Amino acid sequence: MSSVDTYGFINAKMRARLGKAREEAVTEALLRAPTLVDAIAALRPTRYAALARSYDQSGDIQAIELVLLKMEIALHREISGYLDGAEGRFIAELLGKIEIDNLKNTIRLWYSSIIHRRPIRHRSEYLFKEEILHPVDWTALINALSWDGVVQATENTPCHSILLEHAEESLREDGLFHLESRLDRLWYEEIRRATSLLKKPDREKALELLDQEIDLKNLLILVRYGWHHRLEAKELFSLLLPWGEVFESREAGLYIETPKENRSANELLSRFLPDEQRIGDHSAIEEVLRIEELLARNRRRAYRRLLGGDPFNIGVALAYFFLNKEESRRIKAILNGKYYGFDEGYIRGVIG
Repeated sequence: MSSVDTYGFINAKMRARLGKAREEAVTEALLRAPTLVDAIAALRPTRYAALARSYDQSGDIQAIELVLLKMEIALHREISGYLDGAEGRFIAELLGKIEIDNLKNTIRLWYSSIIHRRPIRHRSEYLFKEEILHPVDWTALINALSWDGVVQATENTPCHSILLEHAEESLREDGLFHLESRLDRLWYEEIRRATSLLKKPDREKALELLDQEIDLKNLLILVRYGWHHRLEAKELFSLLLPWGEVFESREAGLYIETPKENRSANELLSRFLPDEQRIGDHSAIEEVLRIEELLARNRRRAYRRLLGGDPFNIGVALAYFFLNKEESRRIKAILNGKYYGFDEGYIRGVIG
């Protein structure tokens, strides 16, 4: 099967899947459900019926989140199975982001247990402990009694060398922020290497999407850590992902070098998001949250535009992965909102 035929098949299959989801109006049904139990019932006739079965067995919405993660991993593996060669390897490499996020979550629990001496047994039951992309020993990691045990559990993975750079004492003093930032960068390094093996049309589309994602992440870093947390220039620069328009721009460089108390997030955003509403009179934390939603909205627009364009390139698969993840995010947010008793209007405001 040619690449055009394969992408056409993927496009048709994913459109049917997401089209069915829209017809079922999953999000609306969940939002209108008066209670969590009613929301769970609304999932039964949908493609998310496994979430309802999980809740029936455990009575725990954390178990539902684990099922959603398993469904996301299964979707990546399904699509990569339709593609051969470099394209299939590229799609498989996208699982690396899920693996990195799972690693960060697991390390946070380990940190809470060993460094802060907090009980984690209930939460650790809902970690994903199967192989995702590389052979992480998840059980050994979460049960490690020292940082050396955590490092050893990742011995045969690309992240092993990064964990080796950190020591338990420094993590105790400084926290996990810089380690997590470096792990995030590792995935972008890995996926860009996988992108370089694609044929030119797919490579250009994949890099375009990755650079858009990186630009939005770098804007958020600059606003959150440069404006809100007021990091010094050297540390702020070290957090940026070293690709994309924002990283290479004169405006970002000037913003970083500006004395931290004088940085203007408005001026920075007006360069890259000229049509968006500027920062107002809310608290700094509220503004950062608003900017996160603004950037998320721009990301959604970019991926939705893909679905109206050329259906015969790798961008189709990337768009569907993103939209599937967005739907999962909304489901988790709504169910958590129902669990805590928030009303429909409040939850709608949270999910955007």
